[in-house]
Amino acid sequence: MTELPLYAKLATWAIIASTSLCLLLVPFGVLRQKLTGDIPPVPQFPGSNFPHTFAYFYTAFFVLTFSLSSIMQIRMPLTRPEPEEMIVSALFQIALYVPFLWVYFTLPRRDVPATHLLAKAGWVCAALFILWFSPIILEISQFNKWLAESTNCPLVQDVVERMLNGSNFEKGLMVFMAVGVAPVTEECCFRGFIYNILKRWNARWVATLASAFLFAAVHGSLMQLLPLTIFGIIQCIAYEKARSLWLPIVIHTLFNACSSLFILLAPHLIPS
Repeated sequence: MTELPLYAKLATWAIIASTSLCLLLVPFGVLRQKLTGDIPPVPQFPGSNFPHTFAYFYTAFFVLTFSLSSIMQIRMPLTRPEPEEMIVSALFQIALYVPFLWVYFTLPRRDVPATHLLAKAGWVCAALFILWFSPIILEISQFNKWLAESTNCPLVQDVVERMLNGSNFEKGLMVFMAVGVAPVTEECCFRGFIYNILKRWNARWVATLASAFLFAAVHGSLMQLLPLTIFGIIQCIAYEKARSLWLPIVIHTLFNACSSLFILLAPHLIPS
């Protein structure tokens, strides 16, 4: 068997570490609360009161699914799925999230006032600014160059490489996945399920960091680990501020749409 390069080993261990952390934080939080009686405040907006059995099993399933899929892709990078397989995968993901969406968006708000539209628009602008500015800082600081030279890791994710070099059909499919599927499925999973369950048993900052780290790790890119962790933290804050999952979904959609447009219109500016 071929020896895995250093970046693949590090990315794999990041997935294993983040998955283990999220899975262990629930029993640890339960035990800590039983010993100390310290119960975190219950959130006052949808997503905070899932039926326990439904939430825990659904969340564990998606955590393990995302993690195992990412590890397989890292260990077998040459076995890229065909466009037809990607279409089936997208439809499968959408079908799996239908029960979640129905439960989530039918939960009552318990008389919590809605966030003002201007405040939501402000958070969208602020979040997008930070999300675009942080990679620029990493590039200017030579962090990306140092990481690439130290681990020999690819400078771009597989999805970006496909947008750059794939057929027109493949490019269109990747844009659809990035803009039409990923924002909903990923926000439902990482903010709607994982973050809320971790927050039920742990401090909010612990749930934020753990869910953001897992979100970044399962993307399977060592180069994007830090930027995507920042992305996950911002999305958790946006979710709390808006008291709704819609704001993170909008931010995620706009970010992916603008990033896809940039890749397609200015491929010569993408590092290679």
